[in-house]
Amino acid sequence: MAEQNRIFSKEALNKLRSPERLDMLFPITTPTGWVMIAAIMVLLFSIVLWSIFGAFTVKANGMGLIMDSAGVVNVSHISGGKVSAVYVKTGTRVHVGDLIAQLEQAQQSADTRMTQYGMGLASSDRDALNRVYQYGAKKEQLNIAEYIYSDYDGIVDEVLIDKGKVISGNTPVCTIRLTQNRDDLKGVFYIPVDKGKRVEPGMTIQLVPNGVDASQTGNLIGVVRSVSQYPVSAESIRQKLGNDQLAQWIQSSQNSALMEIKFDLVKDDDSESGYLWTSIVGEHKPITPGSFCTGSIIIERQPPIEKVFYKISQWLRSR
Repeated sequence: MAEQNRIFSKEALNKLRSPERLDMLFPITTPTGWVMIAAIMVLLFSIVLWSIFGAFTVKANGMGLIMDSAGVVNVSHISGGKVSAVYVKTGTRVHVGDLIAQLEQAQQSADTRMTQYGMGLASSDRDALNRVYQYGAKKEQLNIAEYIYSDYDGIVDEVLIDKGKVISGNTPVCTIRLTQNRDDLKGVFYIPVDKGKRVEPGMTIQLVPNGVDASQTGNLIGVVRSVSQYPVSAESIRQKLGNDQLAQWIQSSQNSALMEIKFDLVKDDDSESGYLWTSIVGEHKPITPGSFCTGSIIIERQPPIEKVFYKISQWLRSR
């Protein structure tokens, strides 16, 4: 019997005893495979969660100016003439009644001198009184036409005339950033008209003031206060900003009709700047009126799964 067993090898005998090997465990996968399967399941689960709770955002990008609540005004004069003197410069603090500039009024000056000379030619006391009255009126008219005074308390933001320049009536002489009734910072923001109609009061606006690195400090937070009903004109933008070059640059950069957005900055007493930022890290320096800024308004948030269903419904309707 031993000799017979030696005819067959041990492996052959085992195969004869259990030709199907039903008593042996069959490995479905390796430990590495299980790890890969688990990773794929986690990834799929994350995608499902993101598609439900995540969001695609549509933003309206634009640019504008941060200012105090008092705003900026233009100083103009009813009369035209040649500028003989300018008494202010950018940064000059002025008060109501301060002299801004002086104009040459050659014709009115000549008329006033003639009236003064005529007082000595009076033929009677009544005529003399009449000539004195005429001279006083002429002199007052000359003073009104010749001198330009400030109607506001504030700081000169930009001087728009030069000595020797001839200006017409109602031409802006300078812009003044008002200081009376100052309160919290606000601003104006301009975005293309195609997205402006989708902006509503209460929406959040994220701003990057000029000179700020948003990657280190985050964005300054504001809230939309109002939206213009119609696209604004170039003249309206210029008057609101108080700066011709900035207004022209914003218009050329956007290359579109613009909607005007008015916003308020959100206060934060814990921030060095006094206002809220998207990041608590970084140096948040105080924000000053007159700061140019860029930014964006999130006008739409949509979960990815809604976009998927929308695309599927579009595809089904097109078939």
